[in-house]
Amino acid sequence: MVLSNFSPYKIIKSSLEGLKPNEVNVITGRFGIDSERKTLSAIGKDLGLSRERIRQIEKDALRKLAVEIIEKNNLIIEQLIDSFKKQGGIIKHDKIADKFLEQAYAKNKNEFNSLNLIFYIIPQLKKIEKTRELEESWIMAEMNKDELIAIINDWVNHLQKSKKPETVDVLVREHPNHAKYELTFLSELPHVSKKVVKTESGHLGLATWPEVNPKNVRDKIYFVLKKEGKPLHFEEIAKKINEQSFSKRKIVKATVHNELIADDRFVLVGRGIYALSEWGYRPGTVKEVIIEILKKADRPLNSDEIIEEVLKKRTVKKNTVLINLQTKPEFKKVDIDLYTLK
Repeated sequence: MVLSNFSPYKIIKSSLEGLKPNEVNVITGRFGIDSERKTLSAIGKDLGLSRERIRQIEKDALRKLAVEIIEKNNLIIEQLIDSFKKQGGIIKHDKIADKFLEQAYAKNKNEFNSLNLIFYIIPQLKKIEKTRELEESWIMAEMNKDELIAIINDWVNHLQKSKKPETVDVLVREHPNHAKYELTFLSELPHVSKKVVKTESGHLGLATWPEVNPKNVRDKIYFVLKKEGKPLHFEEIAKKINEQSFSKRKIVKATVHNELIADDRFVLVGRGIYALSEWGYRPGTVKEVIIEILKKADRPLNSDEIIEEVLKKRTVKKNTVLINLQTKPEFKKVDIDLYTLK
């Protein structure tokens, strides 16, 4: 829940006035307020003090700030904690500004870093550092990080067996011991997990699955076609990849076209139009498709039947099918409108 007229930067700037000059330098440097973030060693070099002395100054300054900020801003702190709980009690670190700050403040570096500092001194909140399993995040202090990992690993094992995305409800039903947790909390777990991700439809899948978490251009093409559920022109595919904002780098249509040609998952079904081979499409010319259809039928077919089957596999005009039937030596007309293979 975004808090109205809440500026963490103003709160921090006001509270810093009660600290000694060295304490101000250490806090602003460590948290990147009106400054770039610095290591203990870098700040020690600037101030001519040892790394351990800077650590002690930081500890003392944070203790003073906690008392000052919590006493003078008690109502705001309570609102922050209440909002944090309502949003599941767990939030990815880089999303805290979006969750709690108004738009005017959300993109401001000083506001973000000041909010991070306020979170740091609130005793009810706890920081999770980035690991191989979890993203940098914040949780309620009473929560156990190992519990998060255990729940996520349960979901990973289930998804590996099911081989398809599932909803949170299904995963909880499969693991009744998870039902003791709030649904809002469970729904936030994919945002802090490196193993499980949430799709646009709200389903959960493995981060290694290209259809839910594409990494390279080919996987992004697969993601777009899978999502659209129909053949698309390569220019349209490139456009939709860029609309997804997978990364800041824009994909050019020539790159998409080259990747479509090089991957067997994609089949050319019309002029510049591609589909997924898993939909039943096969590579080859219209003539080759007609040959396959007649072989499978094992009987003469009329032009309407052939056109219907070809259009299931290719995006072409009906006349293209008719021209192939009438001009290619592989086909023989055996009646007014019946065709078979020679």
